[in-house]
Amino acid sequence: MPIQPRGVVRTKGRFWLASRPDTALWLESAGGGLQIGHAGPWLAAIDDWDGVDADRRAMAALNWDPYYGDRGQEFVVLTDGADHAEITAALHEALVTDAELAAGLSAWDGYHDPYLFTDREDELR
Repeated sequence: MPIQPRGVVRTKGRFWLASRPDTALWLESAGGGLQIGHAGPWLAAIDDWDGVDADRRAMAALNWDPYYGDRGQEFVVLTDGADHAEITAALHEALVTDAELAAGLSAWDGYHDPYLFTDREDELR
């Protein structure tokens, strides 16, 4: 989302960015401030789950997709006088299109990373 819609008081959650298909990212906003950071790998991106917390395994299993695994979007948005349709539209606009989704994981690595995390050196040039 390029902006925080009016009336949004707080947002918290994790999300899947197409340019980072193996990394879960977290988002937190309050009072006009916004933080985005790494939340670790998606379980679908790792082979050895031995060190993974049992609760995390259980949560992943609840919504496991045969192709995408535990990747997904989960947000809680607290509002005061907000236009819920505007918030819903902004969230939908942030999703990949059907054509982009069909392109698959291998195509997404070349997508522009809007957050310019320093581990993507190609984005810093």
